[in-house]
Amino acid sequence: MGLTPWSPLGGGWLTGKYAADERPTGATRLGDDPNRGVEAYETRNTERTHNILRATSAVAARHGRPMSHVALAWLASRPGVASILLGARNADQLADNLDAVGLALDQEDIEVLTQASCTPLPDYPYGFVRDWSGVAHWDRFDAP
Repeated sequence: MGLTPWSPLGGGWLTGKYAADERPTGATRLGDDPNRGVEAYETRNTERTHNILRATSAVAARHGRPMSHVALAWLASRPGVASILLGARNADQLADNLDAVGLALDQEDIEVLTQASCTPLPDYPYGFVRDWSGVAHWDRFDAP
């Protein structure tokens, strides 16, 4: 089985265009409509999102690359990811996203990003993923 992640750049958050203290405006996905369903600004403007952004930004700075490249490279490194759907809004965004192909993250980068993005799983019905995935970091979380 292969996975195809949806919204690999978090609706634009992983491009660096949105911030915790500034509601989006202008010609962006959330600037056009900050209350955009599951991508709504208030829904994504959380401490978990900011932890992910800090980790992604730090890795990006070490590599001299944009956060979007780091996010896409991390996804490509994940077991089971068969393909990544790029939701580019224009040709420039598509070209930038395709430039992520050349970025190889080291194991330390992957671990930092995995820890930042990890969410706890309740034992039921998701506990089997902990055993099946072989990803040790899920063992650190207790079911709610």
